[in-house]
Amino acid sequence: MRSQAIPLALYEAPYRTFLRNTSSEKASSSSKDLLVYCLPTSRSEYLKFSEESSRVRTCILESNNSNVTVIFDTTKDAFLGGTMEELLAAAAAGKDGGASKFAQAGLLALCAWDQEAAAQAVGPSKRQDVVIVVGSGGREHALAVAVAQSPLVGQVICCPGNGGTSKEGGKITNAEGVNGKQDNATVLELVKRTGAKMVVVGPEAPLVDGLVDELQVKCPDVLVFGPTKAAAELEASKAFTKDFLQEHGIPTAKYRNFTDANEAIAYVESLDESDRQVVKASGLAAGKGVLIPTTKAETIAAVKEIMSDKAFGAAGDTCVIESFLTGPEASCFALCDGKTAVLMPAAQDHKRALDNDEGLNTGGMGAYAPAPCVTPNLQKEIEAMCITTVEKMAERGTPYVGLLYAGMM
Repeated sequence: MRSQAIPLALYEAPYRTFLRNTSSEKASSSSKDLLVYCLPTSRSEYLKFSEESSRVRTCILESNNSNVTVIFDTTKDAFLGGTMEELLAAAAAGKDGGASKFAQAGLLALCAWDQEAAAQAVGPSKRQDVVIVVGSGGREHALAVAVAQSPLVGQVICCPGNGGTSKEGGKITNAEGVNGKQDNATVLELVKRTGAKMVVVGPEAPLVDGLVDELQVKCPDVLVFGPTKAAAELEASKAFTKDFLQEHGIPTAKYRNFTDANEAIAYVESLDESDRQVVKASGLAAGKGVLIPTTKAETIAAVKEIMSDKAFGAAGDTCVIESFLTGPEASCFALCDGKTAVLMPAAQDHKRALDNDEGLNTGGMGAYAPAPCVTPNLQKEIEAMCITTVEKMAERGTPYVGLLYAGMM
């Protein structure tokens, strides 16, 4: 069909058909046409050339077909059903002369590919797993809706969930008997009670509390999406992350970390009035632990609010003071397997509550994606930073698995 060189066809899959005899030779020969089909090496390849695989199947099944059809497996460098000598003998004798075992082996191979393609398209009919989504925000609602779309999932249980997930219906329900909790003990009990096969962790707090670590020890057969407690230090501590970025040459604003309020205030007083700073509580503060003063006096007040007044609780025990940057901000998320990272389209939201960026941080509202400010070239640069982060986390013995968040400006 595409070439008359059998050796080339046998080693460059897929799907060539070759005639052993020309039309003029058939009149004086009892030999049959030989159709050679190279088995695909991937599902996508099989689906792309599905018309040819259908033709091959038809040639095998038609009783009045004069062809002898055989399948060559390029990964095994062999014909399915017999040796080269047996194939040549079958071709010389015709369809009733030994070709049936080649036909049977060929059909079995095609059926195997059909089953794999079907499983990819609609999922195994009897597999309906329970998946638990940990969290109570809009993020977890979106995760639950996405997970429920999989044909492999029979039920999505949100722990604890929210009003939206309680009314979602279909596969999605809120966990019963958890009383609004999402602590490690509550999730572990729910996993065992429901026989869940996978846990997807939405918020940072359970990750920082070591939920993934406990599940790995006490429920080793359950899949978990999220980093361990050691890897989640990137989320738990802005001070740790700033030090990590600086150590590995990943771009970040100039900064200083402080555990003593007086030292932090002295540092601010040493700066020029025009050297504007941002003051951050190092720990988790639900996206609200960042203060953006405009003057030196406001910066000192922000330090006191975080470190002395404990406006964000223990999250402010360590304070990060960093240079104020201007420009559009983008939230970038990368899927990580502990070895590398793949960046998703960037998102943006409206961080501050009032017009003209005059209000407090909201933790994010009005989100949209993709962010137009992140061009294809910037996308590649940001992905490279995420890959470096994952590689360096692995080198320090704390591989990062799950979703990595990078705030870019």
